[in-house]
Amino acid sequence: MMATTMGLPNTASKPVLGATDSGAAAAAGILPGDQVLAVAGKPTPTWQEMVGVVRAQSGPTPVQVRRGDEVLTFSVDVPRVYREGVGEIGVIGASVQVNFQYGPLDAVGATTSYTGQMFAQTFQRLIEMPQRVPALVTAVFGGERDRNTPVSVVGASRLGGEAAEAGLWSVFLLLLAGLNFFLGVFNLLPLLPMDGGHIAVTWYEKIRDKIRGLRGRPAIGPVDYTRLATVTMALVVVGGLFVVLTITADIVNPIRLT
Repeated sequence: MMATTMGLPNTASKPVLGATDSGAAAAAGILPGDQVLAVAGKPTPTWQEMVGVVRAQSGPTPVQVRRGDEVLTFSVDVPRVYREGVGEIGVIGASVQVNFQYGPLDAVGATTSYTGQMFAQTFQRLIEMPQRVPALVTAVFGGERDRNTPVSVVGASRLGGEAAEAGLWSVFLLLLAGLNFFLGVFNLLPLLPMDGGHIAVTWYEKIRDKIRGLRGRPAIGPVDYTRLATVTMALVVVGGLFVVLTITADIVNPIRLT
């Protein structure tokens, strides 16, 4: 539904232009929806790479774009402007397209692809989570809050509230979907006391009894969970401390949309 109405986010950071109001790109004839293929002869597969190439330009610069089925080349007179903290850079007065809308048929493939990307990114963030702990501690004690650090339910609620207040309903819904997706994947980790841990134990019992059956031995009773109590308690304590840390960071030094 979202793919055909509000659209899905540009997770691949494609250099598709969302707006070209009164800038050098618009003056050259480039339109919103054009995908930039190359700037000054250098390929630009992502928005970040495109920005990096544009910043190094000055004066008339060839910009190649894809518009529908056509590939067009425009000469853009790139001005140099001063940006605090960056210095003098080239700009073309265009912003990236944040969301892509799809037709009913294309939406199926796009949604499947987006779900796969969410799963991969969620798994990657879970792996990186221990590395983010020092940054969270720094944020709690007054340092700058890294936008890539984890947030708790408190932080997610704050971000959702800011999105709703600003009328960014697509951001709100995607945040809600992402939170539920993350919790679902986290719950399936093969660690007790999560559901994934119980599933892992069940599979262990089945495989163990299957092997015993192949050897002509009878199945034995279920796994004694008390033998896993120490590991389970350690995971509960570590998880609890992490939750307290993220909640504290979200209260004293929250991540904001703006």
